Amino acid sequence: MSESPDAHRVLVVDDEPNIVDVIAMALRFQGFAVESAGTGAEALAKVSSFKPQLIVLDVMLPDMERFDVAERLGAQRARVPIIFLTARDATEDKIRGLTLGGDDYVTKPFSLAEIVARAHAILRRTQGEKNGDGQLLFADVLLD
Repeated sequence: MSESPDAHRVLVVDDEPNIVDVIAMALRFQGFAVESAGTGAEALAKVSSFKPQLIVLDVMLPDMERFDVAERLGAQRARVPIIFLTARDATEDKIRGLTLGGDDYVTKPFSLAEIVARAHAILRRTQGEKNGDGQLLFADVLLD
């Protein structure tokens, strides 16, 4: 499947290039438009220029600690959903991430299929579903 002009935009943020590459490849294969960032500062800049509809965000970046990127994005973003991706699997980390505005929390190691499915689910819930007829379907409402 290839990216279409109205593809959902996803920003993948992780300091490990291999992880960014495989997640971006899997999302692009499913038709998403994908940009990436390797640092918190780069992610903040990309949010302004790329205007993602979803962010897959590593919690541990070299230039910002723990959930700092999400906190800083809070003022900059218009409720862009975040899937936290991290090796931190302690319950208190999950609670903090979800409390700070995260919409999902996936621990490493992870399944690419699961990341893609979670991205689809969050975007379906927040953006509605698009079909090929120029119609927008959300719950039981169809807009033409």
